[in-house]
Amino acid sequence: MFRRMTRERYLSDDELHRFMAVVRERRHVHQPRDYALFSLLANTGMRPAEARALVRESVQVDGPHPLVRVFRLKKMKTVPEFDDLPMPVETAEAMRSHMATLPEHPQQPLFVIQRRQLQRVFYAYCKAAGIVGVNLYSLRHTAATRIYCATRDLRTVQAVLGHETPDMTSLYAHVPDSLLKDLARTFPAIV
Repeated sequence: MFRRMTRERYLSDDELHRFMAVVRERRHVHQPRDYALFSLLANTGMRPAEARALVRESVQVDGPHPLVRVFRLKKMKTVPEFDDLPMPVETAEAMRSHMATLPEHPQQPLFVIQRRQLQRVFYAYCKAAGIVGVNLYSLRHTAATRIYCATRDLRTVQAVLGHETPDMTSLYAHVPDSLLKDLARTFPAIV
């Protein structure tokens, strides 16, 4: 069956800040896990299934350049494929706090949460932040859009998302209205 690819909605910077503030401020037993997980998804653009597959040894949070080694589930051909993605310092700090609550075993899964449970948690945080019309994959679109706005380079977004072709990446990297307004101000007119 053919699945038509549509452009998902991404979270604006304001919505992302509100969402992460709700995740950061809610106090419950899973708050460190949730904050680390959603920060990772929103800042690296990895797929939720890839984040759920991470183990302790996949993440390097100490040092000047924190990174996460992502096992690319979509690229499994004959041999497993890995990509090393940089993490913002804030995300590395959230990961460090979450990892402090876990056993010290290299193969310890970082996020023990089922797919449906993760979706329910995401929707609960969105509701608390007043965000509607998004789904869990919107965080991947948000990361792609933010990376594109920062670099203006589709190939960089393609490398971060782990896509094989730029065609797929173009579905993820949205061009926000603010970028179009900046272009209108900086693009030289020919008269």
